[in-house]
Amino acid sequence: MSNEQYFGPEQSGLNDNKGDKSWMTTILLALFLGPLGIHRFYTGYVWIGVVQLVLTLTGIGSLISVIWALIDLISIAINKFQDAKGNALVGENPGCGMIVLILLGVSALLAVVGTISSLWSVFLPH
Repeated sequence: MSNEQYFGPEQSGLNDNKGDKSWMTTILLALFLGPLGIHRFYTGYVWIGVVQLVLTLTGIGSLISVIWALIDLISIAINKFQDAKGNALVGENPGCGMIVLILLGVSALLAVVGTISSLWSVFLPH
């Protein structure tokens, strides 16, 4: 049974239509410029991109923006991210998603270790 039978056509999950936004471009933008929201601008989510950019540049919400970008990166990697028109990204590759998730996990671990060591040096007397 399809999701449409349970939720109706407008609530059945991801739109199966393919848009014109590349999966690979989106995931690379999210990976390297994620906290700035550049991948959101690329996929048509202009206001969300502006919010992420402002959060990052003001420094007040940098941590929020980084977490937000990581969540976006995971959703792109597992093919759950849509463009602003509700279309699936073009060229989705589930095999790459697993590789990106592994790299993301390693990066997150390194980020946590770096943050802890930075806080350690700032807050503890020398």
